[in-house]
Amino acid sequence: MRGMGRFDPETMDLKRPQDVRVLKMALPFLWPKDDWGLRGRLLATLFLLVATSVLNTLTPVVMAKVVDTLADGPQNTSVLTFSLLLAYGVVFTVGRVVDQWRVVLYGPMEQRLNRRMRLAALRHVHELSLRFHLTRKTGQLSRIVDNGMRGMEQILNSLVFMILPLLVELSIVISVLLGGFTPIYTLILFVTFVVYGTALVIGSEYLRVHQRAAVAESAAAHGKAVDSLLNYETVKYFGNEAYVNDRYDEALQRVESLQLKALYSRSLTGVVQVVIQGVGLTAMVLLAGREALAGNMTVGGFVLVNSYLMQVLRPLDRMGMLYRGLKQAFTDVEQMMALLLEENEVGDAPDAVPLPAGGGTISFKDVSFAYDVRRPILDRVSFEVPPGHSIGLVGASGSGKTTIGRLLFRFYDPSQGTIEVDGHDLRKVTVASLRAAIGVVPQDAVLFNESLAYNIAFGAPGASREEIERAAGLAQLHTFIASLPDGYDTVVGERGLKLSGGEKQRVAIARAILKRPRIFLFDEATSALDSHTERAIQDNLYEVSRGTTTVIIAHRLSTVVHANQILVLEEGRIVERGTHDSLLRDGGRYAALWMQQQKRRELEAAD
Repeated sequence: MRGMGRFDPETMDLKRPQDVRVLKMALPFLWPKDDWGLRGRLLATLFLLVATSVLNTLTPVVMAKVVDTLADGPQNTSVLTFSLLLAYGVVFTVGRVVDQWRVVLYGPMEQRLNRRMRLAALRHVHELSLRFHLTRKTGQLSRIVDNGMRGMEQILNSLVFMILPLLVELSIVISVLLGGFTPIYTLILFVTFVVYGTALVIGSEYLRVHQRAAVAESAAAHGKAVDSLLNYETVKYFGNEAYVNDRYDEALQRVESLQLKALYSRSLTGVVQVVIQGVGLTAMVLLAGREALAGNMTVGGFVLVNSYLMQVLRPLDRMGMLYRGLKQAFTDVEQMMALLLEENEVGDAPDAVPLPAGGGTISFKDVSFAYDVRRPILDRVSFEVPPGHSIGLVGASGSGKTTIGRLLFRFYDPSQGTIEVDGHDLRKVTVASLRAAIGVVPQDAVLFNESLAYNIAFGAPGASREEIERAAGLAQLHTFIASLPDGYDTVVGERGLKLSGGEKQRVAIARAILKRPRIFLFDEATSALDSHTERAIQDNLYEVSRGTTTVIIAHRLSTVVHANQILVLEEGRIVERGTHDSLLRDGGRYAALWMQQQKRRELEAAD
């Protein structure tokens, strides 16, 4: 999807009318090319809408005939009178039955649309780049999608059950009034509608400025609340409950102020609209009453004019609220559509192909990269990992180790240079096929609030229990899980908070093992483990990854001693490369860092 730039609901333009564009963006969901069932229901709903409107406008005509028949006195046959009364009852009943069928047809269509749009929103957010997700607020996104779906439901309900029926009925009423009465009635009705609509639009556009600001502030406030809940432990560690509550309250105060401004403008607009309605109603009733007294209009005609007047003007009471509600709904939907139009920074090229089978050769050729152009991270990095070999990346924090892993997984594309897997430029293969070939164990393993079995099997959905247990055993996790009362069915809590850091990391290792990838990427894979467990898992990882191309990002140099090649990075450049033994012999940065870590381990052992 193209076009709206960086998504930020807090800084969206609050002045540009967006209603037409929102409807255009929603059209593919309302009229999907691949869902003829939804199309058919929509057409049937529109047909029943017209039928209901025609029957509703026929009812006053029949009643007017009944009144004229009764007013003529007993000389009229009772058969005609009762036939008209029967026709009135039939038209009324059939109209209501058709209206209920419209609801029956519309319900499944609404639910299908809801499902398609929610799925599209979730799929699109998952496809967005890492840069977007590093700046997002989960609670804010959740609120925007929920508000957007409610807004879309309100727009559709209003169109199907209020606006379109009123337009059809109004056109029929005008036709009847023009055909059976003097044009002055139509003129009064037209002027009333024009003046009423003008006041409604002006008042609602002024109101919308406050509503859009309130929506953005409300989403931001919700984001702050959810963020504090996600970081519950941090809040408790520092005793900052009052601080986060005060921040939330400040945001809510801004929402309250904007909502009150919207309320006052809504009330003022409502008063003006009621006055306009009253003037139009009074003018038509006085004119019809004068003509009835003068004998220029039958009693039935007076009843018909009054019935049509009430049938058309009564919905205007709701149209004012409806219009303002639609403006709010369009604001909500617009924010959701802006999210759907957020461009994916890293996506498939038009001619991208699946990554062909291969041994897992990795090549970085003169790769440079910066998250911000003012601060380069990598500077012309070049190296190659033959198939089945391992490479270790070490260096101080901020030297670019993790960035190399992110570029390999194609969370980002390099600013210059190329990255290849088995001789294929990553920009020319599909992202899904590339990521399917790489198994990652991140430093900070975040788990789903599901069972241990689910979290491990996420590396290969559909894996058997035996395969899950084998992977857990290789990650030194099976014995721990077996000791739990619920075993592999133990639910780990939100983000895995019921597990220790080491236990979460072992789940991540088991998950990667189960994936059986072409390339392993271990990003500080054992950083949260004690020395004994670390050695055991390192031995298992060495066995598991034997014959598989492996990239090991490590702070502990003991993690990379078995690597076929070790790269030492400093300020985004490779300053040393070689095996563990050759680097120790060279006596450079790697050797100095090795000596420091050995002394630290000796001191820890002595303690």
